Amino acid sequence: MAVMELKTVGRSGQVSLGKALAGRHFFVETLPSGDVLLKHAMIVPANEQWLHTAAMKDRLAASDAWMEAHPPKRTDLGKLAAKAGLTL
Repeated sequence: MAVMELKTVGRSGQVSLGKALAGRHFFVETLPSGDVLLKHAMIVPANEQWLHTAAMKDRLAASDAWMEAHPPKRTDLGKLAAKAGLTL
């Protein structure tokens, strides 16, 4: 259920939303009626946006499925080295 509070714009033109929202980002949309709508926003650095694409979501889901099908197990380093032609 939505919570409604009455807030007053101060002389500086600011409205306090409270400490619970401190540090968060919002888009401010002014509607034709003059109402102001705040939408919670998440800022993603430009060089990390590729991580949030549909293609990457699919690749991560495939990786998760592979990890579930192939649980971790202890490696015998001696056998691994022998297989690689190395001596420990």
